[in-house]
Amino acid sequence: MDSIPMRSGDHPGEDAPRQGVAAPSGDVLEDVLGRFGEIEAGPAARALVAQILAAALMSFTRTRAVRDPLPDTAPGSAEEALAVLAGIDHLRASLAAVDATWQVAAEERIRRDDAARGVPASQQGRGAGQEIALARRISPVASSFSQAKARRLVQNMPGAVDRLWSGAMTDQQASAISGALDGVGADTCRRIDDHLREHPEFLQGKGFKRLQSDIRDLVRKLEPETSRERAERAARARHVRMEPLEDGMARVTAVLRGIDAVGLMHSLRTRAESLRASGTKDSLSALEADLLVEDALRTAQHDEHSTGPDRTADDAGTTRPERPRLRPGLDVGIVITDTALLGREDDAEIAELEGYGTIPAHIVRDTLLGRSPGHVRSCEDEHPDEVVSAFYRRLYRSPRTSELVAMESRARAFPAGLARMIRWRDTTCRTPWCNAKIRHSDHVVPHHRGGPTSFANGQGLCARCNLLKEHGLWVLSPLSRSQTGSDGPDPRTGTGAGRSGPAHPDPSVPPGAWIWSSPHGAVGTSPTPPLITPWPDPPPEEDDHDDPGPPGTSPAR
Repeated sequence: MDSIPMRSGDHPGEDAPRQGVAAPSGDVLEDVLGRFGEIEAGPAARALVAQILAAALMSFTRTRAVRDPLPDTAPGSAEEALAVLAGIDHLRASLAAVDATWQVAAEERIRRDDAARGVPASQQGRGAGQEIALARRISPVASSFSQAKARRLVQNMPGAVDRLWSGAMTDQQASAISGALDGVGADTCRRIDDHLREHPEFLQGKGFKRLQSDIRDLVRKLEPETSRERAERAARARHVRMEPLEDGMARVTAVLRGIDAVGLMHSLRTRAESLRASGTKDSLSALEADLLVEDALRTAQHDEHSTGPDRTADDAGTTRPERPRLRPGLDVGIVITDTALLGREDDAEIAELEGYGTIPAHIVRDTLLGRSPGHVRSCEDEHPDEVVSAFYRRLYRSPRTSELVAMESRARAFPAGLARMIRWRDTTCRTPWCNAKIRHSDHVVPHHRGGPTSFANGQGLCARCNLLKEHGLWVLSPLSRSQTGSDGPDPRTGTGAGRSGPAHPDPSVPPGAWIWSSPHGAVGTSPTPPLITPWPDPPPEEDDHDDPGPPGTSPAR
C-alpha cells in the first residue's frame, strides 16, 4: 500500500497539532477511505485493514474515558483535545488485542513451516521469537515476554481479549493481568477471566501495581496448593541488574527474598545513621550506597600494604567508609584515548566503560588518581583514596579507518584477547534491537562455512541470540561504511541510499553494519559501533606540528 502524503492545516481547529492527511479534494475522511478501498490485497489482508479501521472508528465515537466523544466536541475546545487523547488510548487497547492475536498466529505459522521443513518436533517454532522480535523492532527478551503474555490471553482468556478490543480494559491493565498470571495453570486463567467478565467493576480505576497485586491475591485463593511451588520458582529467579544513568552513575537493582531484602535495608540504614551521628555530612541515602559497595567488594579487597582500619577520618574528624581496594584479578575494561587519559584535561572527552557505555573521561582520570569523581580541581582540601593500581595495554587504530588493528586467529574459538576486543567494540549483543549483555563471541559468517576467526568476522552476542541464530535460514549481509549514506542503509536491499559498490571491500576491517534477514522475511540493521566517538570534535592544536603517529586507545583494567 502506498504511503498517504501528510500536510498541515487539514484538521479542524486553529490550534490543533499540525499533522493532517492531505486530501486532493473533497472531505479528508472520504478521500482516505477511498485510498483504503483501492488496496489490492487478498481477503485476509483486507479484513485486517477493515478491522483496524473499525477499531479507529469505535475508539473515537464510543470513547469511555471522556463525557463527550470526539464527534460531539466543539472544534478547538479543550473537550476536543481530551476526547482525542482518550480515543488514542482506546485505540491503543484495541490494537493491543489485534497485536496479541497476530503474535500467536505468527508463532503458530512459523511452527507449521518448521514442521513442513522436517524440523524435529522439539525444535519447531524455536526461532519464532527472534523473527517476531525483529519484525516488531524490539529486543528478543522483550518479545519473548510479550509472546508469553499474548499466548496466555488469546488461548486462555478470550473474555479479556474482548474487553481489550472494546476499550473496557487498557493495554497496561492487560499486561498487568497477564504478567501476574505467569506460571499459573490454564484452568486458573480461565476462572479469573470469568471473574473479570462477571465483575467488570474489578478493573475500574486500577493501575498496574494495584491490579497485579489483586490478581495475585485471586491466584492465591484459587491455587493455595501451589503456594510453595510458586515461592520456590520466584526464589530461583532472584537476580541483580545494572542500568547505566547519566553523568557516570548507574542504578543497581536486585530481586531478593523479601526477608533478605528487609534485613539488608535495615542494616544499611542503621549503619548509615551511625555514620551521620558521628559527623559525616553525606546524606543517608548516599551513605547507604557507599556501604553497599563496600560490603559487596569486601571479598575483593586484597592489598598487602593495607593495615588501616575499616573507617578513615578526614582532617575535620569526619568518619567515612574506607573505599574498597580492588584486587589485581578484578578486571574492569575501559577504552579511552591516550590524549584523554594522559594529555590535556578536556571535560568533553569520553571513554567507554565495559558493561556500562560511554562515560566522561575525567571520571576515569579522577578514579585512577584516587580523587572522587566530579571533584572541583581548585579545591585544596582533597582527600585522595588509596592508590589504584591499573594495567594499561596500548592498542593502535588504523590512521585511515580509525578502526582497531585487526586480529585474526586460525583457531575456531576466539582467543581471549580477540574476544575482549570484540566485546569492547560491541558493548551489547549485536542482534538488532537486543541490548542484552554479551556472553558469546560469534562468527558472523559461520566457521563451518569458511568464516574466519577474525575481528572483522566476529561479533558479540548474548547466549540466547547466539543459540537461535543458527535456527533456520538466517542470512547476515555486510554493508560497507560508504554504503550507509546519510539516510542510513536500506535493510530490504542491503544498500545505502543512492550508494553502490562492493558490500565489504576490505575483509580485514569490520563492515559498517550487518543486515540481518530472518527465515520468513523480517529484516533489521546492526551497525558496527565506533570504539570511541568524540563529540564535539576537539579543536586542532595550532602549536603542535609534529606527526602524532597513529591514534591509540588504552584499555585499562
